[in-house]
Amino acid sequence: MGNMAILGSGIEYNGTKLSLNTEFSRSEIGETNKNDITEVSGMACSRVTPGYFWVQNDEGVENILALNQNGNKAMTLTLNGTTNRDDWEDLCVGEYNGKQYLFLGAFGDNDLVFNDNYIIYYFLEPEIKGSSASVNVEKITFGFPDNKAHNIETLMYDPIEEMFYIVDKVKKGKGVCTAYSLKFKTDYVGTQKLTEICTMGQEGEDFDFITAGDISQDGHWIIVKNKKYALLWERQGNESISETLKRQPMQIDAYEEEEQGEAVAWLDNTTFFTTSDSKSNTPIFKYVRKLSSIEMAENTNELVLTADCLVFDLSGQYICNANELQSKHGVFIVCSKDLKQKSKIFLP
Repeated sequence: MGNMAILGSGIEYNGTKLSLNTEFSRSEIGETNKNDITEVSGMACSRVTPGYFWVQNDEGVENILALNQNGNKAMTLTLNGTTNRDDWEDLCVGEYNGKQYLFLGAFGDNDLVFNDNYIIYYFLEPEIKGSSASVNVEKITFGFPDNKAHNIETLMYDPIEEMFYIVDKVKKGKGVCTAYSLKFKTDYVGTQKLTEICTMGQEGEDFDFITAGDISQDGHWIIVKNKKYALLWERQGNESISETLKRQPMQIDAYEEEEQGEAVAWLDNTTFFTTSDSKSNTPIFKYVRKLSSIEMAENTNELVLTADCLVFDLSGQYICNANELQSKHGVFIVCSKDLKQKSKIFLP
């Protein structure tokens, strides 16, 4: 991570004031339409059809939607094989055995009644084309190690470990939110038990009622949030996400409170999006991380230019993907998606 931080100026977490990460800028890029979707409680950036989001309603439907980045509906995807658990709370996307999957968490439990009946649906991510499609889904059923009911709104997938990370949702004064893990497998039988990792702070602190989280496509960055605050962890070396989450995060200074704040999705390791659960048209926000001069200078291996390369100006501000370069003029830094290969180019 770069050095753009204000030490000790954030909220209290595990008894210590967090540093503020000031590397991100925020802009509004569109809005969801209440006639298409009324309560967005999860979103994921499509890996099969770049430039689109998958979003799902909080409850009451058997489909998810593909939206473009302005928030306009592109496709309705019907999910065949879901049960009567209609409190769908989060979406994430990730690679497994060389294929891209979508994962849907049907595990909201406001009344704490379901115990060992929490569900993750999974299916191969389809291409976004045409106005409608349908897929058959598989499911994983799980419970918690304490054999008690928990309310959940956060589902993350780490493509490196092929592991789900789940965070429960607890109000201040009622306990503390806790992170758990579960290995992704396609041959589970019966109900699986989560593995407890750590608490997300201490009881009584402001980072309660966690509503969303996501892991970047390269597995390097983790964001977990509630409606008021967004916290950022950076994975170090070959450590597991379990180890990463036990360290102090940074608080993202650019994040602003949303009405419910139930959806976040990484595009790549520089950009994420958020939107909210609301019964009205709801803004979609884009957060872009400015690369530090150190990051821009290191690993200057020869670059093979492809459409999904990332383009930055000379100060490290993300501009666009390489497939949009034809409309640009000037000197730019072009990076591979993993930022390990970089090259300076000039466009007259």
